Amino acid sequence: MALPDVCPLCGHPIDPAIRQLQGPPDVFLSRRLSAEHPGWRPENGACPDCVYRASVGARAAPNGHNVQAELGLPYPADDPDLAELIPTPQRVPINPQYTGRGVTVAFLDSGFYPHPDLIRPTNRIVAFIDATAPTPTERPTYGKIQATSWHGLMVSAIGIGNGWLSEGRYRGIAPRARAILVKTGNRRNKSITERDIGRALKWVIAHRAAHDIKIVNISLGGDHVNTGRLTELDERVEEATAAGLLVVAAAGNSGNRGLMPPASAPSALTVGGLDDRNSLAPAKWRLYWSSFGHGAHGVAKPDVIAPAIWLAAPMLPKTTTHHDALYLFKLLELPDPELSAALETPHALKRLGRRVAELGPNAARSLIRTRMVEHKYIHPHYQHVDGTSMAAPIVSAIAAQMLEANPALTPAQLKALITATATPLADAPAERQGAGLVNGARAVAAALRLAALHDGTPRSPQRSITFHYYDRDAKQVAVVGTFNHWLPYGYELDPYAPGAWRLTVPAFAPGRHAYKFLIDRTRWTADPENPDRLPDGTDGFFSLLEI
Repeated sequence: MALPDVCPLCGHPIDPAIRQLQGPPDVFLSRRLSAEHPGWRPENGACPDCVYRASVGARAAPNGHNVQAELGLPYPADDPDLAELIPTPQRVPINPQYTGRGVTVAFLDSGFYPHPDLIRPTNRIVAFIDATAPTPTERPTYGKIQATSWHGLMVSAIGIGNGWLSEGRYRGIAPRARAILVKTGNRRNKSITERDIGRALKWVIAHRAAHDIKIVNISLGGDHVNTGRLTELDERVEEATAAGLLVVAAAGNSGNRGLMPPASAPSALTVGGLDDRNSLAPAKWRLYWSSFGHGAHGVAKPDVIAPAIWLAAPMLPKTTTHHDALYLFKLLELPDPELSAALETPHALKRLGRRVAELGPNAARSLIRTRMVEHKYIHPHYQHVDGTSMAAPIVSAIAAQMLEANPALTPAQLKALITATATPLADAPAERQGAGLVNGARAVAAALRLAALHDGTPRSPQRSITFHYYDRDAKQVAVVGTFNHWLPYGYELDPYAPGAWRLTVPAFAPGRHAYKFLIDRTRWTADPENPDRLPDGTDGFFSLLEI
């Protein structure tokens, strides 16, 4: 079906490039548009202006109740048409153009698995290091299923997985970054100690140049709460930082004052948690129960927070948990007669019991969903997880994006830019959130700005209506929005430094305006430096400007 040259709803012309980029609205907005315009269908298309207005209206009048229990969901939801787990790349603002390409992240964790999200279509695991013995050793194979493998698998996939088994939906923020996986612990199968973590980190420091490692993610905690003095592990983190490694550490999940190494190390980028309630509405957000306080030398921690709950992560394949999820999702897809027959099989009776088989299809489905909620299943291959262990790789992935944008950044610069561009949460104590919620888009823009200009050019947009955009690969950039009917003509940005673009326009009419940057007429993006945004109905966002 040919797309229209004018919007079928408002009659305004649609630029051909934007016509291709503006896909059909999601179910949530399509329902709104259909109610307001009887006879309209999603395949008819709509201009960005109509989609934006529908998005504003729909989110201004929510249903007012949580449908989680009503629909049997394993996560919060406020509307049946928004009843899905938000993918990690949408939970914090990011610049999707940057994927961590060319950057290597070392993960220190209890174990790992060569999951398809990390090795397909290209194996991005550079090396697997077994550091559980006194002398860490590189191992060629590590695919044996072990209970210790699930934590590291989830941590690494949340950061740099590409969502292969979910067709890309449950990918990480840096899905093209490379990984060094360092199995951390001891051969006695006891709790991981500070000495174990220090031994693994020592290996990373010694081999950083050989593997071009730039970031170390440590989602592990030490032995005791720091008393203000540098511990041996804290000192190892300081050594790693001096050697050119950004160490990202999970703050811990006690909910109390007190931090363990390596989160207590002064130079570590310590990450606390946010509970966003599976919502993009800041009014619903609250702090996660992460640890906080002062680390070595009295340095306040955490430095920033990141989403720490309702995060999609792959299950460890071939485990009882994974087989259970595959089976339950398969049952839910069966028509009523086939479901009733399937529940009578020996396999179903063994797994679910006679009680489920004796119920009608609707009641049986309800019990199956209850079991899926209990086990946090969101997909045949994924479940949702929580903890600052899972928040830390989000920040590591943002750092990987920044290094792709500006490889010259030092650990100190990475930490400074990530904290400087974070967004403080209103009404949340500073001691529990540090600089605030990480903003990957602004952090990457700051990295690009530093590479292009080395000056104090203000962020985009400004009250003078000057837009700034940074993109080394762009050949042409225009700003489109409600103020120009989403037509780029006459709103092209001018290049003024390598990769740096800007445009100053006459002041718009007072009010709230939505806009995006159109790059080379082949892609568009929200303003990476503007944290005020609204979903655009196609897994992207409109940037918002108040005049």
